[in-house]
Amino acid sequence: MAGLPMSTDPHLDPHDAPVEGTLGEYARALLRRWLLIVAIAAAVVLATVAISLMLTPKYRATTTLQIEREAMKVLDMKDLIPSESPMDRDFYQTQYELLMSRSLARRVIAKTGLADHPAYREEVEALTKKLDGKAAPSRRVLIERALTEQVLASLQIEPVRNSRLVKVHFESPDPALSARVANTYASEFIASGLERRLQASSFATDYLSDRLAQLRQRLEDSEKNFVEFAGQEKIVSVGEDRPSLPAQNLAELNALLATAQDARIKSEAAWRQARYGSGLALPQVVSNPLIQSLMQTRAQLSAEYQQKLSTFKPDYPDMLRLNRQLGEVGQQINFHVANIRESIKAEYDAASAQEQMLENRIEQLKGAELDLQDRSIRYNMLKREVDTNRQLYDGMLQRFKEIGVGGNVGANNISVVDPADVPGRPSSPRWAFNLALAAIFGLFAGVLAALLLHVARVPRRPRP
Repeated sequence: MAGLPMSTDPHLDPHDAPVEGTLGEYARALLRRWLLIVAIAAAVVLATVAISLMLTPKYRATTTLQIEREAMKVLDMKDLIPSESPMDRDFYQTQYELLMSRSLARRVIAKTGLADHPAYREEVEALTKKLDGKAAPSRRVLIERALTEQVLASLQIEPVRNSRLVKVHFESPDPALSARVANTYASEFIASGLERRLQASSFATDYLSDRLAQLRQRLEDSEKNFVEFAGQEKIVSVGEDRPSLPAQNLAELNALLATAQDARIKSEAAWRQARYGSGLALPQVVSNPLIQSLMQTRAQLSAEYQQKLSTFKPDYPDMLRLNRQLGEVGQQINFHVANIRESIKAEYDAASAQEQMLENRIEQLKGAELDLQDRSIRYNMLKREVDTNRQLYDGMLQRFKEIGVGGNVGANNISVVDPADVPGRPSSPRWAFNLALAAIFGLFAGVLAALLLHVARVPRRPRP
């Protein structure tokens, strides 16, 4: 310490040879100047009290709203309970911004008549002087718009964490006005939401009505073109899943052709058998009782002729009679056998002709079916166009009816949980908070002033 210069300040204690920058030195300096610190703190507190007394007391009223993600859908039972969505944060942030929108503030101003309230008299009078040349309705609108910023400055939106609740605070010098504005904010917010829903429903109804008229006209035109084309091309519809008339006839004729071919094959085989030989072995001849009787008679006559031939000569009158009878019976047998052959031949010819006719008809139907299929390309295109237009029209009509019914329900996803009550005491100025803050700031200012005075009077050590 011998090398340190001694202070020449008469106010400093020579026994307190200061060591610059030590905590002990600062503490002692603060203790020596405690009156200064207290005086500065008291001055700040008194100034705060004076300023608070000069401020106009304001009263804050609070309305609590419940905002659901979606409105309850009365027409759909499964949607009676709103479901959570990953877009909830965006949805609720949108609702908060709508609460603080200028349009809602203007609705509240007009609804509560703030332009005529004494709390805003000075602002209204100043605006009235500026807008003296305007018409009364226009001046009223401009004044309400000018009050918007002031109303929004007095509005506070406070979402409640982990809930669907939001608190709407409003401050004003009049407690009754604060409660009225807060409640009006809630009611106008609900009303504006309903109006937006009704406007959306009305827009959708008008749009769907126009679209329905267009689709109805399109459906009528397509049906008209379809019917005209079907009439021109002679196309008859027999059902959605049923074949055309030529196709049905073709299937039936194919079955008849198979039967005719079977009959023709059988008759052809019978004719080939009957065509060659005597024909006495034919089944028709064997089963014919007349021919069998004639053959039996011929056998008897032949036996009698052979028996008498041993006694009489062939030119004997009885022998000639028997021979003549044998010839007549033989002619009758040949006549009946020939008739049977002719019937077999006629049956074969008829079967062949029927087969040929069926084949010709089938070829005609094939051509008609192919021609119908070719003409049905345009027919099916027109039919699909009709079906598509009918589906679009039916779907649009169903949607139009649903919107018409749902738009009249008036469902709302916002409700008032707690309406605002008239506050009993002002919310500002906050005396306890202001005095505590003034005391802390005053003490800090006093300490800082004391330290600055001390540092200014402490001698500096010489530099080596």
